[in-house]
Amino acid sequence: AVVSTQSTGELLGEYYHHRYGLDFRSARFPGIISATTPGGGTTDYAVQIFYDAIETGRHECFLEPDTRLPMMYISDCIQSVIQMMECAEDKLTQRTYNISAFSFTPAEIVAEIRKHMPLEVTYKVDPMRQKIASTWPQVLEDSSARRDWGWNPEFTLEKMVPYMLQKVRNQLVKELPTPKELF
Repeated sequence: AVVSTQSTGELLGEYYHHRYGLDFRSARFPGIISATTPGGGTTDYAVQIFYDAIETGRHECFLEPDTRLPMMYISDCIQSVIQMMECAEDKLTQRTYNISAFSFTPAEIVAEIRKHMPLEVTYKVDPMRQKIASTWPQVLEDSSARRDWGWNPEFTLEKMVPYMLQKVRNQLVKELPTPKELF
């Protein structure tokens, strides 16, 4: 339902752009990672793992260790929208853009977290979530955004992990972060 609603909105925006000159711009994002408590989606393991690492030192992952999915840190997501909206309309070659940053597997994020702290991981695959994840692209192709308006993410997996560890620690001790600390 989400995909058909999203596609319908994009097609409607395209129509209004071509018919009435509406400056319509739309973005498609990968899984977005932030220190907000996860809500149970397929990519939420990539946030829950930080909470589990800090709280218990153990994580049970519901995806297979080699399931590669595209992701993006929240500050890159926000920056990409700002850049897209500030781009001169005549530089846009399309109205809907894929925007991405990096892709990783559960095993890769585990290895990166272990560079900063001990973490014990087991895998108990949820067949429904694994089925969903297996249908998604491993990489979200965003060369049009990079070409048209210079999109270039700041965060890699390696840079994101220490940020996330600190942000989640702040959340868990109920420190109120400043706006700068949120991103």
